[in-house]
Amino acid sequence: MIQMVLVLVLALQGSINAGVAFSAGPENDERGWKLYTNARFGFSVRYPDDWRLGNPMQDGAGVTLSPPIEHSLVALSGHMNIVEGKSGDGRQTLDEFVSAHRRIMTELYSKKSITVKWGADQDLSLAGFPAKQLTFTYRDEKQGEIIEHHIMSLGRNEGRGVRVKVPLSAEARLMPAVMKLLKTYQPGRDQNAISPFLPKP
Repeated sequence: MIQMVLVLVLALQGSINAGVAFSAGPENDERGWKLYTNARFGFSVRYPDDWRLGNPMQDGAGVTLSPPIEHSLVALSGHMNIVEGKSGDGRQTLDEFVSAHRRIMTELYSKKSITVKWGADQDLSLAGFPAKQLTFTYRDEKQGEIIEHHIMSLGRNEGRGVRVKVPLSAEARLMPAVMKLLKTYQPGRDQNAISPFLPKP
């Protein structure tokens, strides 16, 4: 479970309003934006041409984009849902995944002697799938006050994640582009497809 969540961490508003649905449509495509498609999980997204595309993540899980704002990043990732949980087919639910992610992030930053302050979780949808947004802030000695938004969806077979990291002072400049990017997001395939993993009896 820790490895799966760390993939999202490494993968991975104003404010993004609760209940907002991010789904793509022809009218939402930003003309002239570049297209990234993940070969392993099939998800795709359009991003501004002045954002730099980073190297692929380990095992082809995703990629990091670098907006032209110092100390900011947007990471896109996919992962398998193979951890045991309380869902109908015996695997992790979105709430369980979010709870584990919050705990792991808190522990990860705590090891660096950084205290994170969590905001309220928000329910939303990402490309038609139920999703949660976790938001937290912390102070970095070199970069100052940082805010991160982690948006994640989880089907019975696969999950998707978007991580946004930006200095708090630049959040209002970055988030309008992030919101447009999220509207172009396509999941690639059904995250609830029949799984090769059978539930425990």
